[in-house]
Amino acid sequence: MIKLPLLDRFKFLLERQFARGAGFQLLVVAALIGLISLIGGIAVRMAGNDLPFLDSVWWAFLRLTDPGYLGDDQGIWRRTVSTVLTVSGYVVFLGALVAIMTQWLIARMREFERGLAPVTLKNHVVIIGWTNRTLPLLRELIGNERSRRRFLDVCKTRKMKVVVLSEQGSALLGQALRADPLIGRASRALVLRYGSPLEEEAIHRAGCLNAAAVIMPGEFGRAGEMVSPDIQTIRALLSMDSRAARHGHPPPLVIAEIQDARRMETMRKAYRGPLEIVPTDDTISRMLVQNLLHPGLSAFYREVLTAREGNEFFLRPAGRLTGATLKEVAGQFPRAIVLGVIRGGGPAPLPMLNAPGSQRLGPQDQLVLLAREVSDTQPSTARGSLLAPIERPAARLATAANKTRHRILLLGWSQRVPSLFFELASYTGLACEVDLVSVADPAMRQREIERYSESCARVGVRHIEADFLIAGEMEKLELSNYSAIFLLSSDRLDSVEEADARAIVGHRIIEGLLEEHPLRPQILLELADAANEGLVRTPGAETLVSPLVISHMLAQVALQREVRLIFDELFTVGGAELDLRVPGPAFLGKAMSFQAMEAAVAARGETLLGFQRDRPGEAPQLLLNPPREQVFEVGDRDRLCILTTVS
Repeated sequence: MIKLPLLDRFKFLLERQFARGAGFQLLVVAALIGLISLIGGIAVRMAGNDLPFLDSVWWAFLRLTDPGYLGDDQGIWRRTVSTVLTVSGYVVFLGALVAIMTQWLIARMREFERGLAPVTLKNHVVIIGWTNRTLPLLRELIGNERSRRRFLDVCKTRKMKVVVLSEQGSALLGQALRADPLIGRASRALVLRYGSPLEEEAIHRAGCLNAAAVIMPGEFGRAGEMVSPDIQTIRALLSMDSRAARHGHPPPLVIAEIQDARRMETMRKAYRGPLEIVPTDDTISRMLVQNLLHPGLSAFYREVLTAREGNEFFLRPAGRLTGATLKEVAGQFPRAIVLGVIRGGGPAPLPMLNAPGSQRLGPQDQLVLLAREVSDTQPSTARGSLLAPIERPAARLATAANKTRHRILLLGWSQRVPSLFFELASYTGLACEVDLVSVADPAMRQREIERYSESCARVGVRHIEADFLIAGEMEKLELSNYSAIFLLSSDRLDSVEEADARAIVGHRIIEGLLEEHPLRPQILLELADAANEGLVRTPGAETLVSPLVISHMLAQVALQREVRLIFDELFTVGGAELDLRVPGPAFLGKAMSFQAMEAAVAARGETLLGFQRDRPGEAPQLLLNPPREQVFEVGDRDRLCILTTVS
């Protein structure tokens, strides 16, 4: 064995002791000050000082701690000892002591900034994790006055508080939120806590068990990793469920985002409390297919599912309207459109959208309304404001999709593509062929699609290994022969900026190749950041910002759980469905008020939601829930936004 020198062993021992923290460091400095004072007292006694020994040590301690005594000493030896003590005091007493205290104070401040203390809030909202969904989610909850009022009403609390549990620095996040133009001062309602959702202590730190709702948004990217965001979400649910059972506390409502819908059953088994699941891939795939069937529907998504202003879905308990028919009820909401009811009282709530006017409200039913403000969902009692009753018979079922064959060009690869094929296959009346262009291995793509579901085989697919950012590769495909071109946001890149950059540049290349063609396919871009929408300036191109859609859904389900039923009903095959329809002969070339148009559409057993104005040289403009008295000149390029029912 090699023996270390005595000095090295002493240094190692001293280092180990100093690592114990500020308390021991102060103890060492105090001992060092006492030792220097003792040596100084002995040294001054050697000069023939007549002071007692303890007084000599005190004399040395005063010179060590206070330089003001330096000029009072007489004699060369005494002055030398006093000078040495004073200089030592600067180094040991002032320097070391201030350094230790400063270091301790900075460490405590950083600890407080990280947010390690458990919150003492009740009936608040907890957001688990900081992802590209979190900021839009916070804008929905605390940056939107309309959402704040609804939260206070639903949670029966006077003050709204949101806790964000994140592994990122709380101080930096706090500064970013205060600088956000949509949040700003509202960030005072936000509490940041440090921790991972995989740690049970972090779940306690955020006060999840006392929360009115816990929202678990997903994370961008990380495709192909062994521990995916879905696995982390399920692990966090297990931790929360275990802690609630151990403390005998009822589990809170959890709204969880999951990317792969095949894990939904596992997620439900992991949590015994109230749980609402928003499947990201399925939801976005449904919207893409709906937009394929009804071009222009992205404008509806942008307003109802992403915008902070405009119309959105509201639920209102039947209350005093119990027993009334929808025909009688609709006239009491002059600034809202009654879409139907959610039937309660059974084993599970049942959405009944585009219901006939003869449908009566039960005591546990909820009205489904499309409105701009909460105040618009209050029934009017003034005689002059009531609308004329509209007769709506039972809907005449339409087919889910026509037999027109769609040629789809799909650019890019992500884990969402298999669910998109599954959604296309669910429309039995939809005939389509897909060309899938990506630099990813074609064998891997085919394997993932087949593994997702056997029904995906019903959709014909041709795999093309190419980079769609190379104009020469795209020119070979004869883009004008496609009915629709989808540019998907890739989850295989490191950031949303890179994913959006590829989609936007790919769109510019496509526009350049289609510039001379009179027949243009429908173009839809999926983006990951709303800030990049302004870079898509072509009027005919549509955009779908998936994080905004998912964030809005998470926020709305946290405020009103049954809203999820509306989303599921509207964006799945069969049942109630949105449609942008060419006006029939009864509308073309006429000037009609929205109320008159509403009555004409209702006579067919459908619900009119808005009017899309399309003029040459202008981008189409969708007006949802306009004033009933507003008059429209109906042209052959215009569209009616209708809620219908399909088989």
